[in-house]
Amino acid sequence: MNLTKEEQQMLDGKNGKGCQLAMEILTDVGKAFGAERMIPVKSAHIVLSTYKSIFDAGVEALERFAKLKAKVSVPTTTDPAGMDLDRWKEFNVPGKYARKQFRIGKASHAMGFIPCWTCTPYLCALLPRQGDHLAWTESSAVVFVNSILGARTNRETAVVDIAAAIAGRIPYHGLHITEKRWGNILINVQMEKMSTENYNIFGYYMGKKAGTKIPVITGLDRNDRFEDYKGMGAAAAASGGVALYHIVGITPEARTLEEAFGKNTPEVKYVFSDAERSRTKDDMCTVKEGKIDAVLVGCPHYTITEVRKVAELLEGKRVKKGVQFWIYTYKNVELMAERLGYKKIIEKAGAKMTADTCMIVSPTELWKFNIIMTDSGKCAYYSPTQVQSQVIFGSIEECVTGAIKGYK
Repeated sequence: MNLTKEEQQMLDGKNGKGCQLAMEILTDVGKAFGAERMIPVKSAHIVLSTYKSIFDAGVEALERFAKLKAKVSVPTTTDPAGMDLDRWKEFNVPGKYARKQFRIGKASHAMGFIPCWTCTPYLCALLPRQGDHLAWTESSAVVFVNSILGARTNRETAVVDIAAAIAGRIPYHGLHITEKRWGNILINVQMEKMSTENYNIFGYYMGKKAGTKIPVITGLDRNDRFEDYKGMGAAAAASGGVALYHIVGITPEARTLEEAFGKNTPEVKYVFSDAERSRTKDDMCTVKEGKIDAVLVGCPHYTITEVRKVAELLEGKRVKKGVQFWIYTYKNVELMAERLGYKKIIEKAGAKMTADTCMIVSPTELWKFNIIMTDSGKCAYYSPTQVQSQVIFGSIEECVTGAIKGYK
């Protein structure tokens, strides 16, 4: 690779052993992808944050960087932790597991990570601008900043993201390059109504059809509810490997259909209709009905607007005895919900708010839920393997009704 003088000094160890290790990793990755050079990044987002996902090897990798006194050189945030860091005992997290999670937090603090512990860092700590180059890992955050904000990042992997945060560089390849961001397939949305539920369903459909291709979407009107894009992208990144999509007239670099495709032509064309919507929703459910053990929402993390909606739906009602109803978000939103009275309404109804973690990366499987219900396309995709339960997908209104009745 063609390194600058500063980058070569880092590789030679003149900025410390931690930085040297980071550059060794980055140059090896760059060579593997055929990158000719590095590119500076404005920020990083670290996925090496939950013990359930990284196990002992990940903890040791973090601690190795920390022992080498490595420090981040760009603003760097953390993905959800493997448990609610304040109320882990309440959620039945084993002590041995918790100790490993706290080691992750200690090493992260030593390196200077911003401990936001969320999959939506663009809402609480880092707001990328169009054209910014980033080194982010969380799949739902990557697809959002690429597609809605017009920033540029690949779907990086654990350890590579840490190396990039320390060096402030990433190999110049993939979605950092304009030509690699042009669309490959065309999806025309022909729906009478695109509700929040339908955006999640469409995202799930898009991921299944696109895989790792870049979809160009027509037929979607401008939507001021960015939470819908948040859920749509998360579902597409889970059911497929979508890291970037173009909504013509909405995505910053897709003002027209021609701009979205660049010099490419559509490899295949799809139509998302009411019939496809119905078939896709069926695919998102492993069972259609039954006794509900838990309702899990907030994947990606709920905003204060979404928390308010749940509070409104639950006010004056009561979750059925024996049903767990958990709402996942990050600490800032939990504090706002408390100040606004939403948390009190939610808890009075028998539900719980939980911060800094999520149902997928925490040891939810220890509860041995048979059937869960969720309004998240991403949660619906991962729950059978990560929560080890059957799943029913539905709107938030359907989820609240299910929690109150105890069945669907």
